[in-house]
Amino acid sequence: MKIALVGLGRTGKVVAEYLLSQNVLSMVLCRPNSTNANKDLGEILDRNDTGIMIETSDHLERKLFQYKPDILIDFSRANFLTDNIHILEKCGVSVVTAVTDYDSAEIEKIKNVAQKGNIGVVLAPNITYGVNVLMLMTEIAAELMNSYDFEIYEEHHKQKKDSPSGTAKKIALKIQEVLDRNDEIPTHAVRAGGIIGKHKVIICGEYDSIEISHQSYSKKAFAQGAYKVSQFLMGKTGFYEMSDVFEQEREQKRQIIALRKMMEDMNILNLA
Repeated sequence: MKIALVGLGRTGKVVAEYLLSQNVLSMVLCRPNSTNANKDLGEILDRNDTGIMIETSDHLERKLFQYKPDILIDFSRANFLTDNIHILEKCGVSVVTAVTDYDSAEIEKIKNVAQKGNIGVVLAPNITYGVNVLMLMTEIAAELMNSYDFEIYEEHHKQKKDSPSGTAKKIALKIQEVLDRNDEIPTHAVRAGGIIGKHKVIICGEYDSIEISHQSYSKKAFAQGAYKVSQFLMGKTGFYEMSDVFEQEREQKRQIIALRKMMEDMNILNLA
């Protein structure tokens, strides 16, 4: 698997380091006017030269044909993918995007291209595995506790521009879908210091309450998630979300458990 990365912000740098450690990073892109252009990636990461020169995103089609990545991981901004989705489709490069600030029209555009069947796209506004477990648990709670009140609290570093976070919006949407309510789920955002990421769902009834929370301690959680999602996407086409990634993993685990049970039963029969 060969991976291209776009976006070398605080999280993107950690993702680059992780992908280097997995020997899958083959191409790094930056904005045309970026000061990172034409530098060895090692200089940006404060390490020895990597042999990977940071390329600008202009003339993208030519560069994709040159480096031939299987998947592009996007930690940049919404306009990169929406501006270049047709070029990526033409070059057969699938996309894992962790960008959080797409609007509904942009998501629809990305989805329409992916559903043509030439490339795969995973839309993951929060790509850490832990927070997606939080979403799953919250969805179950909403199914069982639909008379309760739900509120979302999220905290991030002060440089994060979108508020509330894309993850918080996704959690709220999941709750609304399950509860089948038109009223918005109250969401509270904090932007302070160097908080990597924290999400909490408070579920309050008249006599009791539940809190479900997730906190990232390291940006490596994002890097690990991006790599795992890339593995999921290899060889696939179409539009996916993190729930699809999890469902495949859960199905694989169910099959393993069923196989073990079958083998245990066969051993019992043989012993008998």
